[in-house]
Amino acid sequence: MVVNPVALVANTPFSSYTASVTKLTGGLVNYVWRLADSSGKTAILKYADKQLSSYPEMAFSVERMKYEVRGLSLFNSAPSSTELDALSRLSADLVPTEGVHVPRLLHVDLSVPFVVLEDIGDHKGYEDWCATKPALADIEYVCGKIGEWIAHLHGFGHKHLDQLVPLMTNTPAREMLKDVLYSDTSSRWLKHTEYADKDKIAQLVMEFSQAVGRRVSGEVRPQDRVLLFGDMWSGSVMFDSETRQINIIDFEFATIGLIYGDVAHFVAHLLPVYALNNPDYDPNSSPCPPPVAAFLTSYGRVLKEKYPHIHKAVIDETVEQCTRFVGIEISRDVMMGSWCRCGSGQKPGTTPLTCACLGVWLEFSRKYILGTNDSVFNLLR
Repeated sequence: MVVNPVALVANTPFSSYTASVTKLTGGLVNYVWRLADSSGKTAILKYADKQLSSYPEMAFSVERMKYEVRGLSLFNSAPSSTELDALSRLSADLVPTEGVHVPRLLHVDLSVPFVVLEDIGDHKGYEDWCATKPALADIEYVCGKIGEWIAHLHGFGHKHLDQLVPLMTNTPAREMLKDVLYSDTSSRWLKHTEYADKDKIAQLVMEFSQAVGRRVSGEVRPQDRVLLFGDMWSGSVMFDSETRQINIIDFEFATIGLIYGDVAHFVAHLLPVYALNNPDYDPNSSPCPPPVAAFLTSYGRVLKEKYPHIHKAVIDETVEQCTRFVGIEISRDVMMGSWCRCGSGQKPGTTPLTCACLGVWLEFSRKYILGTNDSVFNLLR
């Protein structure tokens, strides 16, 4: 699809930000540009189409931008509206995490839809940043801060659940993930005839989807839900090594859900990213590397100290849910061609890895989907 970013901002306060227009490559869901005016001031323009920008054949409701706008309004002042003003008032209870920054929302037009955001600058996503071999202490710092930030978000969401449910139940995102993640992963496991229990694994994936679906919808134990960032992966985290500021971007998956939706989703990226940069690491013999430990320990500590009622109520089932989910997500990723570290596997796409990396990660994932007492998520207890 051809989109004209200059036309989008023509009748906005950013109509002069057309001296330079640069399409950014990081956007997998939306179309994203950096705009600059003649003085060099910049802003980020994000436009939501009816399909994913990276996979045009996959539909995704443009309503996703509504939830992004609402999520962003919890962290910074936003253009006034009845809904956003209500969220801004609630956000007084959201404990900030020092060193973690969410871009400011500068302009909203949901009739198109597009938003204009604060430009946080050119910074690598977590995976690309780790590839530059930063100090392990810096990686642990980032992961620990993210754990703290997510714990406070979950605590806030739990406290204000009744007010947030009508505004933050992101049905489009939930439905897309259900189809893309669970159904697809289950069918892919059935093709791996080298595993005698492939049928059981495929069944467990779908049973997990159905069980958490009832919980997320509020049909069962609705009081256990929290507010999720919803897209806690390596591409949503950008670290400014000069200011030591951690930037969190992309809120279109923000929704009401269960803790595993953020915690296990991030670990499903932390583990393989660590493996990519540490050739001697074997997830099947030493599955909890320092970045994962820093993240989980920080999250668990804040939840226990600041929100003990949540920790006490859900920690056992959270450990179980996180364990199964991380196995589901990592297995799907490698069956889609991701996380090869030997250089001989398939590039990311629609086919599984063809190298030994596939077997390493599928064995790890199989153990986690079936359930293991050695789960890295025991650090949350």
